[in-house]
Amino acid sequence: MENLNLDLYDYKKLKKGDVVEGTVVEIKNDKTIFIDINSYTEGTMHLEYFTKDKNVTSFKGLVKVGDKLLCTVTKVSEDNIYLSRLNQINDEAVKSLVKAKDEDETIEVKILEEMDKGYKASYNGVNSLFLPKSLASDVTVGKSYQVKVIEGEPQRGNFVISRRAITDIEFKENKDKEYDSIKQGDVLKGTITKVEKYGALVKFNYVTGLLKTNQVAHEYIDIEKVLHVGDEIEVKVVKKENGKLELSRKALIESPFNLYIKEHKVSDTVKGRLTNKLQFGLLLELAPNVKGLLHQSEYSHNPNDNFANCVKINDEIEASIIKIDAENEKISLSRKPLLDNPWERVEAKVGDIVDVKVTEVNEKGLKVEALGVDGIVPFSEAADEKGSLDQYQKDDVCKAIITELKPREWRLKLSINKFKRMEERKDFEGHLTEDVEDVTIGDRFKDVLESK
Repeated sequence: MENLNLDLYDYKKLKKGDVVEGTVVEIKNDKTIFIDINSYTEGTMHLEYFTKDKNVTSFKGLVKVGDKLLCTVTKVSEDNIYLSRLNQINDEAVKSLVKAKDEDETIEVKILEEMDKGYKASYNGVNSLFLPKSLASDVTVGKSYQVKVIEGEPQRGNFVISRRAITDIEFKENKDKEYDSIKQGDVLKGTITKVEKYGALVKFNYVTGLLKTNQVAHEYIDIEKVLHVGDEIEVKVVKKENGKLELSRKALIESPFNLYIKEHKVSDTVKGRLTNKLQFGLLLELAPNVKGLLHQSEYSHNPNDNFANCVKINDEIEASIIKIDAENEKISLSRKPLLDNPWERVEAKVGDIVDVKVTEVNEKGLKVEALGVDGIVPFSEAADEKGSLDQYQKDDVCKAIITELKPREWRLKLSINKFKRMEERKDFEGHLTEDVEDVTIGDRFKDVLESK
């Protein structure tokens, strides 16, 4: 502000409302100072006209002799001129508010009172600042806060301020900082802020992550019954990407599979409930949420055994654990270790003669038992010369020659007729063992030749 020509001021010309500049010449006591304003008498200013701050109780330390002050005349008499600095404080505050708005600066205000739609606030004596509730965040009457000026009417001293303009910036800065500090694999505690069928939102200090329904537990759950807004929850960060976090509670809970394999090992005999028949085997539930696969190749030692046709859903099946894949949570089962394999005891070869016991006679031939395993004698290898099998009855025992032996396929084929032919040949060759004289034609006709 321009310096005023003080020579123009005298007691006849000075009047209430005039603005003058003077110099502090005396600090009389805590409450009063005298100011030379180049008039017929020094101006008097009391402390309450110097500042609006009720916490200030003395001029000491506030001003000193020689300070220049711009003041407003409040009263003129023959003996005294009373001065005030309050209008200047208000003007300076308004200018500061305008500057803060234009330059997007932060100021500190004090919340004076709460109104219907907002709060009344004060800044350096300007008490007409309005803070809408929608822009207030969390404020308390009587406390001071950093805000920004977003609208203003300087002539009337009315200004609209925003606390959120500050808190949003602070929140974003803190959110970015917190996000950067979080690493994939971290275990964090947060508060549930929202629960939907698809999952829940978990808020930490500033960052919010998504906990999908399938990551809450290993088994199926109704998430809206298990989780509630306001609950504190511990989760693991399983994915961090593009400013987002994916969380898992399940990752912190030992899975039913892991609990199961702690109690069971390869070679253990276990029982499971048949839950599904697959094209390549049977799926058994060994424990809640723990399943094992009984592959069709593990039904029996007999490759021709169609075990799947013998059982139905919910049947209990006993099997042995033959493999545990902990990484992929898979268990392989087999019935073979629980079943006898008679073929392991078969010690024979093609061409051997064995005893066979007839177990069935049909149009294809004979079903027999030999060497402790099942075998067949084809019709052509058992029928008589008339093409009949009438000579055979169940439980008959006879000899046969092994013509085909495949242990892996549980395949044994025999021939009774081949054995019979071999026996007949032996008998015939037995009759050819008599001595025969070596006689020539001359010897046979010797007497006839001599008589001549």
